[in-house]
Amino acid sequence: MSLRWVLIHMVEEYARHNGHADLLRERIDGAIGL
Repeated sequence: MSLRWVLIHMVEEYARHNGHADLLRERIDGAIGL
């Protein structure tokens, strides 16, 4: 489990609770290049 995975997972959980998971995930995926 890498630091990157932990950060992505934390942001996804945070975004899910705020109803913006898809929007943030697209930005993260674009920035990291997943």
